[in-house]
Amino acid sequence: MTHAPQYFGLVVRRSFIAFRAFSSLGRRYWRYISNSLWLISDRLLASLIGLLVVAVVARYLGPSEFGLLSYTFSTALLFAVVGQLGLDGLVIREIVNRPDDVPRVLGTVFVLKFSGHLLGAAGLVIYALSIDVHSTERAMLFLAAAFIPLASLSGFFGLWFHSRVQARYSAISSSISAALVGLGKLGLVWIGAAVMAFAAANVVQVLIAAILSFRFYRQQKGPPLSAWRFSPAMAKVLLSESWMLFLGSIFAIIYLKIDMIMLRWLAGPAEVGTYAVAATLSEAAYFVPAALVASVFPKLIESAKTDQDLFATQLQTVFDVLWLAGLGMIATMFLLGGPLIRFLFGTEYGPSVPVLLVHVLSAPFLFMRIAFTRWTIIGGGATFFMLTEGLGALTNVAFNFLLIPHYGSIGAALATLVSYATATYLTLAIPRRTRPIFVMMSRSAFMPWRAPKDFFNYVRRSAHA
Repeated sequence: MTHAPQYFGLVVRRSFIAFRAFSSLGRRYWRYISNSLWLISDRLLASLIGLLVVAVVARYLGPSEFGLLSYTFSTALLFAVVGQLGLDGLVIREIVNRPDDVPRVLGTVFVLKFSGHLLGAAGLVIYALSIDVHSTERAMLFLAAAFIPLASLSGFFGLWFHSRVQARYSAISSSISAALVGLGKLGLVWIGAAVMAFAAANVVQVLIAAILSFRFYRQQKGPPLSAWRFSPAMAKVLLSESWMLFLGSIFAIIYLKIDMIMLRWLAGPAEVGTYAVAATLSEAAYFVPAALVASVFPKLIESAKTDQDLFATQLQTVFDVLWLAGLGMIATMFLLGGPLIRFLFGTEYGPSVPVLLVHVLSAPFLFMRIAFTRWTIIGGGATFFMLTEGLGALTNVAFNFLLIPHYGSIGAALATLVSYATATYLTLAIPRRTRPIFVMMSRSAFMPWRAPKDFFNYVRRSAHA
């Protein structure tokens, strides 16, 4: 008992040190924390509204028509990748590193991306005309083609906001558009509208988001459109650097969206609907890691230029947070996924429950993939990004062909899990350049055994840096 006062004093002192360290760390990184909170709150609101609207729409349409709607816009996203060109991360980097040349950066990237999206929309129209489907499905694909360039506009202004750590403006734009169109979709259910009307509503949503994003861009004194300049020389430099990221993006969207397209042709629209409901819940919180990484990306760029040790520490912390978020997602869906599906979507979607429990196992790998992609941009690892994405796409397509004919939507979920684990984690152990990232990810997987001491030391070092 004589040592009790000393022990109590030690606990108080350590608690005070931790509190002071957290306070100092919070002040230093409040700009990035605030930006993350805006992104997360936006996506949280949009996800909640979207989930409720999707549940009502899915109940109303039934698995077959809801599957057709999901397939249509998955196909649109597949063709829209033509406009990505691997430039999203690069434009943020260029705006951060070249603040005096922003109009030329914006003008050049806009012309490249918008031209690519127009090309993607044209490709989708050609695809719709070339397949033998019902006129309703073809008309929905035409609407999805209009979706592509409109989504490009709102996304482009969002990149400018991200580069200035002002994500709240793109967040507000997407939240307002999601809320308005969500109400509109509920109205369509009320009046008994056909599935075509819901496809049109998706197009209206991105149109509203684009208009609002442009308005906020002007309010925040973004460089006027008249000042934008297209630079062939800059375009050549950016494309020479981004072409591998572009190929990687194509591979990425293949193994993200090809499952619904292959389900459509190998198992039918009803299986797409079953899978889409499971994927909607499994991916409900994917905005959290995306928002966190997008917000700290400018800070990682600065650290990589000035202090490689600090950069490595920060990147390890990002992987740790993403791994924990993935485990949290798995635990949540295993506990609540089944009741949520039955409550929100109805017993007609009961087959979605086992699909969800398989699909959500890929969450930790997909979350960490977001950080790995940013590392390839900062560290010039575009080759590894392309190779790992290509292997993931190949694995996904191969396993879909093998599993979907026998297991339907569960087979597609298994193929997704295998492809994510392969592309994000296992392949990184092979090249020497990516082996440190493999080690970081492995350390994150064993974080419960090392986290308390490492995290406390990191907080103290960061607070006094």
